[in-house]
Amino acid sequence: MPTLQTLLTPAHTAFQAALRQPQHTQAQILHTILRSNQHSQFGQQHHFAQIHNPEDYAQRVPIQSDETLAPLIDRHAHGERNILTSSPIIQFEETGGSTAGAKLIPYTAPLLTAFQHGIHAWFADLIAHRPRAFSGSLYFIISPAARRHSHTAGGIPIGTGNDLNYLGSALAEHIAPQTLYHPRLAEQQSPESWQIRTATLLAQSPSLSLISAWSPTLLLNLIHTLHQQQDRILSQIPDAARRRTLAQALAPTVPNTQKIWTRLDTISCWDSHTAAAPAAQLRQLFPHAHLQGKGLLATEGITTLPISGCLLPALTSHYYEFADENNRIHPLHQLQHGNRYRLILTTQGGLYRYDTQDWLLAQASPYANVPSLHFIGRSSLTSDLVGEKLTEAFVAQAIRQTLAPVSGCLLLQGTSTPTPHYILWHEPTFTPSENALAALNTALCANPQYHYAQQIGQLGNLTAQAHPDLPAYAARHARSRVLGTQKIPMLLPPIAKAA
Repeated sequence: MPTLQTLLTPAHTAFQAALRQPQHTQAQILHTILRSNQHSQFGQQHHFAQIHNPEDYAQRVPIQSDETLAPLIDRHAHGERNILTSSPIIQFEETGGSTAGAKLIPYTAPLLTAFQHGIHAWFADLIAHRPRAFSGSLYFIISPAARRHSHTAGGIPIGTGNDLNYLGSALAEHIAPQTLYHPRLAEQQSPESWQIRTATLLAQSPSLSLISAWSPTLLLNLIHTLHQQQDRILSQIPDAARRRTLAQALAPTVPNTQKIWTRLDTISCWDSHTAAAPAAQLRQLFPHAHLQGKGLLATEGITTLPISGCLLPALTSHYYEFADENNRIHPLHQLQHGNRYRLILTTQGGLYRYDTQDWLLAQASPYANVPSLHFIGRSSLTSDLVGEKLTEAFVAQAIRQTLAPVSGCLLLQGTSTPTPHYILWHEPTFTPSENALAALNTALCANPQYHYAQQIGQLGNLTAQAHPDLPAYAARHARSRVLGTQKIPMLLPPIAKAA
């Protein structure tokens, strides 16, 4: 049976070669995507067969948005084929960030392979620098927990059904015996039941060495559940010695995580932007473990990888372009250190020149023409505390549906204190009733990430607060955006502390 290093070597070798010739690598990836999909309806409409280089691509294919791609994705969801891609859509993933609150991202086999290229390169670097991370039990969570399994109108599944599928069959088979998993975790259940079962699974695993999750708040919630529900959880631990160890570690006000998981080496999760504060809490809670920032890894595609202490672009996964603050387009190898850029993404799943609205700061790295890229926020008036990606258009629609007619100013703003939640700011002359606030929260739950985050306790209840001069407050905070706006917005950037 091949070793883990043997399985990861091809991706590691390819990535190291790409770092030496990023321009050639990116051109080849674009060429492969275009040739593979030249007979799709989108490919024929935009003359993929006649595109021979990145410059042709930029001239022939306009930048796409959620709104321009959504009708085509919807046709795929209803069972049509060969619209955006020639490869069949094997699944969809659901995410937030659109006016409707929820959007579907199509996945093809080549797209999953592209994800695997990036994940394998990351694993290879991690095992080189922290070999103990793979020495014990491994816990991964990729798909939303406690999500109901469903299909589109055309019968295509939403979700892969098994998170290890994102790793590729050979790697998944190799690490499956080490991976913590319980069949009931995949069953339809309440988020509370999922948290209890997951906390129990982790608690009875003293050899845990690696945790990989999206948001740090999810892990904080699991530790909180373990601490608050320790009597219930300990009763399900069959080993008496393990129960005693857990009881001793959970007795203090702050659990002794090092006593619970002595072999835990690495925690991988988001640690930038609005995830910075909860990630700092995780570092305090797990002083013995290395917390590695996950980089920009999203449902739409994989953009940056934590490699050798940098956040390097996933060169061997997708094709990347970057819009500067004057909306000029730049290829990856021409980015200037210290400048900010908006990510334009082309993937193997049918997203062509897709404007992600993600802003990145280019910084120096040890590799020529390959910068380290750090996520600094989103444009288009988007708020994202724990992965929910609320857009202003969606929030405005929810407010109009539930609180109209209301005179005066109303706006929504996220805060991370005392726990992540949203505040509905209103003027002193209007105070929404509890029923109105509940109706607004229900409307916001049309965004699946917002709903999911509330279900599992990542986001607290929506609250309402009056402000004596709300227009001035809104204008002051709106100016801090990457792309400013002169109008009074209905959605403000998150704040560290409600003011």
